[in-house]
Amino acid sequence: MYTPEDKENFFNAVESLKKYRRADLVDEKGKNLLEVLYTDLLPNDHILKKSLKDNTTYLVGRKGTGKSTIFLRIEQELRKNDNYLPCYIDVKTVYESAQTEYINLDYLSEYLDYKSLQKYLIERSFLQSVLSRLIVEINIRSNSFFQKVLGVLGETKAQKVKAQLEALKNKIEDNELLKEIEIPIIKSIALKRKNLTENTQESQKQTGGDFKVGVSEKGVNSTLGFTDSEANKDAKRSLLEQESSFSSVFMQVFQIKSFIQDVKEILSELKVKHVVVLLDDFSEIEDKAIETFVDVLLAPLNNWSEEFIKFKIAAYPNRIHYGKIDPGKIDVINLDFYNLYSEFDRNKMEEGAIDFTKRLLEKRIRHFTGKETSDFFDTSKISIEEYYETIFQTSMNVPRIIGYILSYCYQSKIIYDKKILKSDIESAAQRYYEDKIEPFFHKTTFSLLAINEKINILQLRDLLNKFVEKLTEIKRRISNAEYSGESYIISLPYSSHFHFVPEFEKFITTLELNYFISKYTEMSDKDGQLVSIYCINYGLAVKNNLFWGKPKGSKYRKYFNQRPFNFSPAIKDFLASAKNIHCINLDCNQTFTQDQIPLLEFTNYQCNKCGSQVITEALADEIQIELRLIEAKDLLPSADISIIMELASQNRPLIAREIAEELDLSSQSIGQKNKMLDLKKGLIKRNKYTNPYSYELTDLAKNLYK
Repeated sequence: MYTPEDKENFFNAVESLKKYRRADLVDEKGKNLLEVLYTDLLPNDHILKKSLKDNTTYLVGRKGTGKSTIFLRIEQELRKNDNYLPCYIDVKTVYESAQTEYINLDYLSEYLDYKSLQKYLIERSFLQSVLSRLIVEINIRSNSFFQKVLGVLGETKAQKVKAQLEALKNKIEDNELLKEIEIPIIKSIALKRKNLTENTQESQKQTGGDFKVGVSEKGVNSTLGFTDSEANKDAKRSLLEQESSFSSVFMQVFQIKSFIQDVKEILSELKVKHVVVLLDDFSEIEDKAIETFVDVLLAPLNNWSEEFIKFKIAAYPNRIHYGKIDPGKIDVINLDFYNLYSEFDRNKMEEGAIDFTKRLLEKRIRHFTGKETSDFFDTSKISIEEYYETIFQTSMNVPRIIGYILSYCYQSKIIYDKKILKSDIESAAQRYYEDKIEPFFHKTTFSLLAINEKINILQLRDLLNKFVEKLTEIKRRISNAEYSGESYIISLPYSSHFHFVPEFEKFITTLELNYFISKYTEMSDKDGQLVSIYCINYGLAVKNNLFWGKPKGSKYRKYFNQRPFNFSPAIKDFLASAKNIHCINLDCNQTFTQDQIPLLEFTNYQCNKCGSQVITEALADEIQIELRLIEAKDLLPSADISIIMELASQNRPLIAREIAEELDLSSQSIGQKNKMLDLKKGLIKRNKYTNPYSYELTDLAKNLYK
């Protein structure tokens, strides 16, 4: 039915959709295909055109939504204009390098405790690396200008520009030079901390309070158990001020204003009017690092450069920090289904999303195979349009997921000369869920995350299970005609969506970020209250034999907001049983409910009775027992666990590039991590007789992390 060439071409088409990060699309001759194959989420390349505006822009979307692809297209377009210089920086890779390669500056150890010093050095190295990388990128990009400007500047002047850029880079990397600025500032902070400690201890003696603050080998620590004396409150405020003082240190050490001016003057020789910095994987670094990065580098470079430097930033939903960047002067472009299409016509959201799926597949398959999409799908019983709808539903419009699902379909059907059926797509969705999404909780269990963070995530696993149990019960009741009303169809017991009040959204962001659930729409419920409607992952629905979606027809338009699908009480009960919100003052020990959280947020989580801090503790005895059974030596960094999980999901050895493409890491990073997992842990077997090396799990790893 299909020739070997047809099969190979279809395989190449769907594999191209899986490409991640900076993986350029090229043909067999090395020609870049991105401009030909790029498919915008909206008609008329609206997303790309909006991204190309001179404003600083945040591209916000979950993994696989196409942020890196848009970055590549932005670069292509900007390179056509000599007044623009695009510079790509992989923030995650730079940050990981900073964590392992920072220089231990002994001259600071007498001023900072060990924990504060380590934190300072990592963030210092990170900011230093970003600035250096920016200069490297500018140098690389400017090389392409030199041939154009040689006739104007002459070779000597062109080389002078390169030399100036190299000198600026060396200045940033010269620790001896930075040391002269750094030491006086750090000494000043250390002195203020010392005075703070002494003043607080004196205040404690005079007031009889119970506020303790000091600097130990673990860093600044405080114990709060005091009455609301003004002296104690002042001490607490001062402590917080000192903890945030490093940002001002970085600002002075790296002299951001001077840096901007130097870059501007150097590039003026090349007639460059705008440097556009593309920051990829911005949200994959630690929360505190994000804040420091924005406050110290991004905001000043953006605000002080007088339109010379503009940023394009790839970020995850709910993992954004604007700092002192004026939100009114930036563009935020949402790429996830609901956030994108709800901006236009909510009644036609699915229609717009399915149109993208259709345009994406038709362009990709036609280019690689020379055939139509319908040539690879069995349209004897259902139309190709219904296939497009199913592919949208199983992927929520995420190109990378579409690639995986069709890759699975290729393995199960196309290579056997059979056309793809709707049931094949559904089975592929289940496989994708089980292989790529479900392991998230297993990775969390064995990761080196803080215990409270682990508990919070694993509690979400329990909440997800409750969602599935409740939806399963709804399906049973519809099938048994226990629900009256024309909305329910006994033979089609749809039960994949649910709704709740928007206030609960912040508690389930981790589930959404990792594709266990997705926001579908918003509407008013039976009582006229605005509710958020979510759906579970299509593969999760297939795994639990749940019907995904709702009946066809306008009379079922409000199917999802029927009372059985109201999960607000279930979420509220779960949070009440899973969290204990209380004042840390043992003499007060006031407890709070979920309904009182807005009040606590207003008071910065201070007790309204005694003024002490209010904290949230997880109540999860079973999870804590589960975690205690794991030995500390078996816990690994998240990236290492991901490598092991990826190898465990395959029945063959993998090379670094194959692992890297799955995990959004560089091949070099995979190689380094696998070497350590081999030599130090005995978990990875490196097959050195292959070129490049291939990797597989040892029996020890298979037994530990099964």
